[in-house]
Formats: sequence, C-alpha cells, structure tokens
Amino acid sequence: MSDPAPGSAPRRPATARARRDAPDHDVVPPTEDEREAIERQQAEIATTAGAGLFDDPDSGVVWVRAPGRGPALNYAACIRWPEGSFADRLAALEGRMRSEGEWPVMTVAEGVNQPTDLADRLAAAGWVRLAGERIMWNRHPPTVPHLDPGLRVEAVTQRSAHDCVELETAAFGLPAERLDERAERLVGALAAGELRAFLVRLAGEPVASARLVPGTGVAAPGVAALSAINVTAGQRRRGYGRLVTAVATRAGLATGHKLVWLSVDEANTAAVGVYRGLGFAPAFSWSRWAAPSR
Repeated sequence: MSDPAPGSAPRRPATARARRDAPDHDVVPPTEDEREAIERQQAEIATTAGAGLFDDPDSGVVWVRAPGRGPALNYAACIRWPEGSFADRLAALEGRMRSEGEWPVMTVAEGVNQPTDLADRLAAAGWVRLAGERIMWNRHPPTVPHLDPGLRVEAVTQRSAHDCVELETAAFGLPAERLDERAERLVGALAAGELRAFLVRLAGEPVASARLVPGTGVAAPGVAALSAINVTAGQRRRGYGRLVTAVATRAGLATGHKLVWLSVDEANTAAVGVYRGLGFAPAFSWSRWAAPSR
C-alpha cells in the first residue's frame, strides 16, 4: 500500500474487523473516593502551568495560587464547609483573596463539595458563573483506530515537547509569548514523571496531542487524568482526536490506574460523542464562580 497524500483521513483495510464504539462491559460508576480523587487531581493539574497547591484545613479549601496569573490559576477548590458555616466561610474566603490582591474565585464540583448545593448558594449570594464542564470517566481500554501508514503516534520527549506545546497554544488560544515557558515546564514535568504526553504526526507533521496525568493517590489510588486533548484546525473530524484519546486512555489503564477521566464542554457535542464512543460516561459537572464587586 502506498502512503496517503498529506491531509487525507486514516483508512481501515477491508479485512479489518468491525469496531464496536460502545464497549461491551459492566459499568461500575466512580466511588465516592474516586470522585474526590478526580476533584483533587483537577486542582493539581494547575501545577503543570506553574501554580502552587496549598491545603488549608482550617479554611476548608485547597488553594490554587499563581499570583498575577488571573482566575484560571488563582482560586479555591475542594470546598469542605460544615453545615451552617457557609456565610462565615464565604466571607472569610472573599476577605482573604481580596487582601492578597486576587479576585475571589472558586471551583465547584457538583455533588462532591460540601455543602452539596454550593453552586446554588453562590448564585444566591451574587456570585457569577464563569465557566464549567462535565467530567467523564472510563475503566476499560478503548479500541485504537487503525493506523494509516502515514500516521505515527509517539510519546512526547524533550525533543518533541515544543511541537506538542505549539499545537496546544494554537488549539486553546494560549498566549504565544508564553510558548517557550510552557514547553520548558512540559520538559520538566516529563523528566519528573509528573505526566506523559502523546503526539500524532501525519506525514511527519504534528496534527494531534494529549496529556496523561498519573494519579497521586491523595484521596484514592488509581485515578489518572487526560488533559489538553487537541487536533490542529485543518485536520479535525478525521479521527485523530479519537486516536490520541484512545492511545492515552489505554496508557493510563496499562500503568495500573483503575479509572481514567477527562473534562469536556457539554456544548461541544462532537467531542462528547467521540468520548462516549470510546466508553467514557458522565460523572459530575464542575463550574468556576467569581465573587461580585462589593
């Protein structure tokens, strides 16, 4: 078979067995410990972008901090507030963040935080919802789509980290002036074993990538995260996102994790369809909220 023309979609040989998008297995939902581990790991992922993570049992939160980097990297997470303490705790959180020169922001994990109706209480207090997505999970390795001869999947290394970050920068509209800094952080995280990354090339050119963040076992062992899944704009809807997600998911499960999760905007129906086809199921929603001006 001759190599395909650059930009062509991957082909399956006529002899390939039919693929089942819906895996045939028993569905075991995430346990409470696993849901808490996902919540914690979602906050920990911010450390790969340069934020610090600080447990504060007295305040009942985990602080994500990167001074001067805005609400995406400065917020309270993993909220655990006893019943009846909401008003006092919220006032204390607002006062502390404002005194530190940061706008008060927190992330809410639906049904995981305490109180469980935290989002409703924030809305009633005048807080504004900034963003939110759906966490999806998978326990079973999906089928890897057939590789066209022109496609190559590789683990990201120090030499290819810049290619990976270039894809992420374009896909997510990140500031180009921080590209070298992000590439340096990726190299450091790879060397430290804090994450793995995968790159798909078509005729030698990078077209898709994804990151796999191993679990730390803070709340429960065996939970790994997928993040920064992306496909270059000119190559979307050709199966490359499915390919890199399948490879990263299998790698996560093959390294001893019991569950792999990711976060997706529910309005992105194409991505949701891909993830459901690979066996991912909804777990809980998260949202980020900002305080009003006082």
